[in-house]
Amino acid sequence: MTSTTVIMILLIIWMILSIYYRREKGDEKGLKIYYGMLGILRTSWGLKVIDKIGRYKFWQKVGYLFIPVAIVISILTFYTFINSTLGLFSGSIPKESSKPIIFLFGDVIPWIPGIVALILGITLHELAHGIIARSFNLRIKSTGLILLLGIPLGAFVEIGEDFKKASRKVRGAVASAGPVVNILVFLLVLLITPYVLSIPSSLTVTKVLEDFPASGVLMEGDVIHSIKGKRINSLSDFQEVVKEIRPEEDITVTVLRGNELKTFKLTTSPEGKIGIVVEPSKPLVFILEILFWTGVLNLLLGFFNLLPALPLDGFHIWNAIPEIVRDLKTNSKVTETISRYMEYLINERSLTTMSITIWLLVLASILYSLL
Repeated sequence: MTSTTVIMILLIIWMILSIYYRREKGDEKGLKIYYGMLGILRTSWGLKVIDKIGRYKFWQKVGYLFIPVAIVISILTFYTFINSTLGLFSGSIPKESSKPIIFLFGDVIPWIPGIVALILGITLHELAHGIIARSFNLRIKSTGLILLLGIPLGAFVEIGEDFKKASRKVRGAVASAGPVVNILVFLLVLLITPYVLSIPSSLTVTKVLEDFPASGVLMEGDVIHSIKGKRINSLSDFQEVVKEIRPEEDITVTVLRGNELKTFKLTTSPEGKIGIVVEPSKPLVFILEILFWTGVLNLLLGFFNLLPALPLDGFHIWNAIPEIVRDLKTNSKVTETISRYMEYLINERSLTTMSITIWLLVLASILYSLL
């Protein structure tokens, strides 16, 4: 599907939402539009699911368990962010790497797999927040989407005012849930991808590279039947055979060309390559693209949200650190003292200052990448 088609579909969705779901004054639900193109859509979608799942107190323990995981990853993320920013402005990192993800759709990121992956990531992220919040009896006011002319930029679970009154540890547990779930989704994708690669599929040659052994021998459209006498039935079969090929090795490649099997003898390059690009069936390509971008976008979503900057989750997680240290051991002068000193360094005022600095660096990086 072309970028133009996707953008037209999104614009039609935007117009429908603008007409039928426009939020009127005094309404809690509906689409509120800013500057004619940015919209916040508040709905009640999923609230019953969140209530049903989040009623179990078990999720409180899960939320508390997520906090130390989120803290470790957040520190690594902050360190990487500072290093990457310095590398960007020093020229050691290409400035294109700082382009907002939305600019990569239709070029680097295919539209449909990318949007499916993005929606999946932000939905699971916000669902995790909502479930942990409900387990602490925090009210969920609404769920919703942030849209730019119909393009989903993000999702949210709107928690009531009681979130601000909750202890910092509870806020940290709720905040940790979303990013950690995104990272768990990334790990799940890594786990299941080898099984998907084993799905039976024909492999078609889509490109023959010049100045390689296959040039002038194999053709685009050839279907790989066997390599070195080993039958190729899936991408994993192909990968296993390719790993065994040695530099300047004499091999046989059998392909299905038209309705005829043809066998060719080739000598691999000094790098152990024959110079072809293969592709499985279209449905499998689509599944693999969704899997790949689901993993990548969930990882980016999880890491980015762990930066210690409002309104990101990392702010609440870092703000909870002194309280978490204090609660490590009750009635302990050591943890109490450490917590008190940490409070001087990590508090809402210092984190707010850090937030402003981080967002200024993000804005500067984006502007630099667009120059």
